Amino acid sequence: MRKISAARRSWLILLGVFLLMWALNALCYRFYGDDYIYSFVWEGHDMLRPLSENARRIQNFGDIFYSLKLHYMTWGGRMVAHFFAMFFLWVGKGWFDVVNAGMVVLLLLSMQWIAVGGKVTAKLSPFITALSFFCIWACNSNFGGTMLWVAGSCNYLWTSTFLTLFLVPYVHHYVTDGKAAYPVWFGLLWFVLGFLAGNSNENTICWIGLSGGLYLLYVWKKKTLSAWMLWGLIGLGIGYFALMLAPGNVVRLHEQFGVHRQLLYLDKEHVSVLGMAIVLQALLWFYLFKVWRRKENLLRAGIDRKYFYLATWFAATGVLFELIMLFSPILPGRSVFPQLVFLVISVLLISAQGEVHHAPVLQTSAFRVLYGLAVLYMAITGTMNLVMYSRQHQYMQGIWNQAESLRGKGQVLVISSPPPASDDGWLLMSGLHVVNMNLANNDESWANVAFARYFGLKGVHVTYPVKEEK
Repeated sequence: MRKISAARRSWLILLGVFLLMWALNALCYRFYGDDYIYSFVWEGHDMLRPLSENARRIQNFGDIFYSLKLHYMTWGGRMVAHFFAMFFLWVGKGWFDVVNAGMVVLLLLSMQWIAVGGKVTAKLSPFITALSFFCIWACNSNFGGTMLWVAGSCNYLWTSTFLTLFLVPYVHHYVTDGKAAYPVWFGLLWFVLGFLAGNSNENTICWIGLSGGLYLLYVWKKKTLSAWMLWGLIGLGIGYFALMLAPGNVVRLHEQFGVHRQLLYLDKEHVSVLGMAIVLQALLWFYLFKVWRRKENLLRAGIDRKYFYLATWFAATGVLFELIMLFSPILPGRSVFPQLVFLVISVLLISAQGEVHHAPVLQTSAFRVLYGLAVLYMAITGTMNLVMYSRQHQYMQGIWNQAESLRGKGQVLVISSPPPASDDGWLLMSGLHVVNMNLANNDESWANVAFARYFGLKGVHVTYPVKEEK
């Protein structure tokens, strides 16, 4: 029997990742709250204020662009993410399920291309391919909010993918000392991708822009600056300034937190989010610590010093992504996702080169133990997630059927049974992946009203006790 090549095994792993993510996405209904709000034409007010009785669903591209304009003026500048969210909530979640699973695969590819020095290739390592997905799966403190939720995925998974793709040729330029050649039209393409990457998350692009500016100055002095590099950074800058200068940013801050705010936030919420991230990422940081301890041995084995510099930059920049959030009044767990992506890339950079030069960072015995635990963890959590999301799918299907039967009749939908698999025990067994599918006990809650408006109901009343979100 002919042995399957390493490249084919890698692509089979990516196919498995695609099918798993597609299945989980397909089992998820729209998440209460944002996914229903963004299904409507934006009304030009605080999201937490319930939709009016005249709220209308998005019907065409004109509605999307009108919504984006009002959103930009009254809520925030993330035009790219919310364009995709509104688009897929309009055309149907089935399309989103497929494209979002593909976006996970594209993220893993871009991370691996960076790990091999920015070389875009189909010849991948099965181990590095599996490792990249395992790290994103196991170390993500808000998996559902960044990988399954329509609005959340567009804001974090998609924008992180745009950013990592954007960085690939810059990494290749650095590793090859400026010998990487690209066609003339590449500058226009990277200008567009730069805008998509720049108009993403407020806590990430400032550091990318600063680093990019310093690198362009460095290569200009070395006389290896290419036009596409400048166009890419210009696109990134335009996207970022469009994001940061949105009038809605100021309106939102004033409405939710007032004019006077403290400079630095070290409250329980901020500390707990960062603490959880450190706990979940502990093995990745331990690996980088071992890399630092064995650096000289790895250099003697043939690993180029540039990969250590890159690994340091990705890890340190990711930390800066989160440290700047201490100046923000809120720190949602999903905001850690871009930092996780950069930390995983840091690990992959050394792991991939270690594999090429036969210079493992970990001892064989330790590697075998960790490999076995990783396989066991994936088998348990993967199965648990499919089971739990299947149960939640049946639960939500019943609610949707009941809501559809009441559409336009001026009645109140009563939800009396809590969603399955939503307590802390199930959450732990799922690897922190299961999503809490609850509306509020307050019928006037913005999420309840949005759900009711979506189905043309008079209202939604939840009778079982729901723990309030802080």
